[in-house]
Amino acid sequence: DSADDIKKYTDTPYLGSIPFLNNLPESKLLVDVDPKALVLEEFRRIRANLNFMDNTEGSKVVANTSTTSGEGKTFVIVNLAGIVAYSGKKVIVLDCDMRKPKIHKAFSTAEKPVHNYYGVSDILIGEKKWQDCIHECRLPNLFFITAGSIPPNPSELILSKNMYTFITELKQNYDFIFIDNPPIGLVSDAAVCLQLADYPLYIFKENYSIKPFIANLNDLYDNPRIKNLGFILNGSSLGSDGYGRYG
Repeated sequence: DSADDIKKYTDTPYLGSIPFLNNLPESKLLVDVDPKALVLEEFRRIRANLNFMDNTEGSKVVANTSTTSGEGKTFVIVNLAGIVAYSGKKVIVLDCDMRKPKIHKAFSTAEKPVHNYYGVSDILIGEKKWQDCIHECRLPNLFFITAGSIPPNPSELILSKNMYTFITELKQNYDFIFIDNPPIGLVSDAAVCLQLADYPLYIFKENYSIKPFIANLNDLYDNPRIKNLGFILNGSSLGSDGYGRYG
């Protein structure tokens, strides 16, 4: 359940734990709601640990996955992207979980709902230019592209040459590209984006993820095409007496 429990069974570097939050605000992006919240210090620590993994110059790609739904990978990627944008970097978040898109929900508020009319899938089939699919976030320097139309063949789109071209063009325009992927325990789409990533992330959730999930992490760690893999524990009870509460 704890990060120490996971570390017993893997050589994959541990990047940090996100405390359990009782009262999430309507939008899952917390960075500008309360920049001094203690949970955001954990995201800053993860950002610093990523720099230890690779601090070379140039645009970076961060891609996440988990074993199954409900482990909090979207929450982690959105707020990590927000922390990086808050530091002054130009950041874009992509929703590549085309079977179960969530990025538009993560950035939606009652005052400004975000709709998933078109996005990554429409770009990859050539129906839209990526420049026409960008949404501006309320946080400066932070942009995102939703998943778009739900296609019958997400894996083929992710594997296509258009995906590589798309990421290459984004790297010429943004300091960081964050990719929210589907769980790798359910589909194989995420593996492609993890291979493209400078910082591939694997998300576990305390009291939710189970020990056999670590085998998926180890398989990725042993894959020579995936570099700098690290894992994050979400929903940690560590310091939950006040520390893990929001608001």
